[in-house]
This record gives sequence, structure tokens and C-alpha cells, in this order.
Amino acid sequence: MTEFDYEAAFSRNLGVVSADEQARLRQSTVAIAGMGGVGGDYLISLVRAGVGRFHIAEFDEFELANFNRQYGANTQTLGRSKLQVMLEYARQINPEISVKFFDKGVDATNIDEFLSGVDLAVDGMDIFAVDMHPLLINAASARGIVTIAAVPLGLGAGVLAFGAGGMSYQDYFAIAADMTEEEKIIQFALGFSPEMYHLKYLDPKSINLKARKGPSSIAGCKLCAGFITTQALLALLHPQELKLVPWYTTLDARLNRFHHRRLWLGNRNPLQRLKSFIAKKRLEKASHQT
Repeated sequence: MTEFDYEAAFSRNLGVVSADEQARLRQSTVAIAGMGGVGGDYLISLVRAGVGRFHIAEFDEFELANFNRQYGANTQTLGRSKLQVMLEYARQINPEISVKFFDKGVDATNIDEFLSGVDLAVDGMDIFAVDMHPLLINAASARGIVTIAAVPLGLGAGVLAFGAGGMSYQDYFAIAADMTEEEKIIQFALGFSPEMYHLKYLDPKSINLKARKGPSSIAGCKLCAGFITTQALLALLHPQELKLVPWYTTLDARLNRFHHRRLWLGNRNPLQRLKSFIAKKRLEKASHQT
């Protein structure tokens, strides 16, 4: 049996990154919150990129509803811890990775430990975790750590980066404390995809924000993984190239539409306010038809 050798295993990365940069990735520590729909793919992609150290957090177990999109979901992992399964897959690729895991997820009691010694934070949590996203992003920003996040939207995805020099979470998303949970989710999604391409073909009746359910596709999740891996390489190796919010990137593979733009005022932009109102009314109308 061939013994594991880091340089040989990741030699095909060379040319995209230099040997010195690959060595830097090996010594980098990335914190990933969430090992589900997108987070598990983020872990595997970053392990294949050669990142050598991780903090990973997840409290959930695999179930049948995860089979259409989640990396670790299959008949052999039903009912098993997502964190443990993804850790096993990651170590099958690189048995030398250093991993600190948080099997209760991330919350206010352990966020300091989760971000301790970290070079980059990745938000891989469910879009419906409206209170957890600001906890991670704000805590990381306070420590001078960049956070990257992507959201799968239909057959597309949107990606953002938060850090010193960019807008804060609150300023960009404009999520008010008195908003309903459904309104917060709309604001969050709108910040990732101001063009709302996915609403051109998604069946609005399939979206139930109160029940925290919506359609998902492996295509969108894989696009997120590609975006996040690229953003991670920029953050860790070429930080001067990383564009923070209010810059956003969105792609819809079905409609062949792509935008990389600066969203003036974030969701406080007058056009964004109008889009938020339209999205809310459209979803309310669909809910009455179900």
C-alpha cells in the first residue's frame, strides 16, 4: 500500500498555486461552521486544496432529506453525526490534517474557542440560521478574521466576503431586530443575489419560510463549493485581491447570468428595498395558494 505523501498528493495544485503557497496552505487554519448542504463540500474542497488545519462545527445527523445534495449523505451514514462522517472522509484524503471539532455546533458560549488561532472563517450554515450568521461573522470581524459565505439559490449561487475595510453584517444586510424571521431570511438571501435570478424559475409554492423549507439542488451546492474554495485561496494567499462587501458575486447556471458588482448601500439601496417588498408579497401569495 502506498504511503501518504503530502507533496505528491497535492502536486497537481502546483501551477495554480506555487510550491511556497502550497506550503502556506498546509499551515493554514480554516474554521468551517456547518457540515451539511454546503459546509461538507467546503471541507472536502479545502482539504483537496491542501489546507492542513481545521476547526469544524456541526450538531446534526444525516437523514434521507439530505440525499439530494449533502456530500456525506448516503445509506451507510443515515442517522450518523455529520461532523464525524465528514471528518472520516476528510482524513481519507489527507490523514495528516489537524482538526478541532465542535459537535454541539457554534454558539455564543464557544465562538471564542472556535475562532482561536484561525486564519479564515467560512459560514457553511443553513440559510435559515438567521441568528447564527451574524454571530459568526461579527465575532470574526471583531478579531480581524475574514469570513466568506455562499448560498445556493436554485441552479445558481451567490458569494460574499466580510472583513476589515468592508461593510458590516448589519450595514450590508439591513436586518432589523423587529423583523419577522421570514423577513430576515428574505433580506439574507437578497444580499447574496440582488438580481434574484432563481425566482424566474423556482416554484414559489415550494418555499415555506415559516417551516424553514425550500427547494435545493446539488448544482447550487457545488457552485458554492467552487466559489468558496476560490475565495479561500484569495483570502489566504492573495488577500489584496479579495473584494469585501458591498461587493458581491452571483451566478445562475440555468440562465447563464453572472454578475460581480458593488451593491451601493447594501440592502438599504432603494432598489433592494423594492425587491425585498416584491419577494415578500410573492411568497405570501404563493402560501395562500398551497
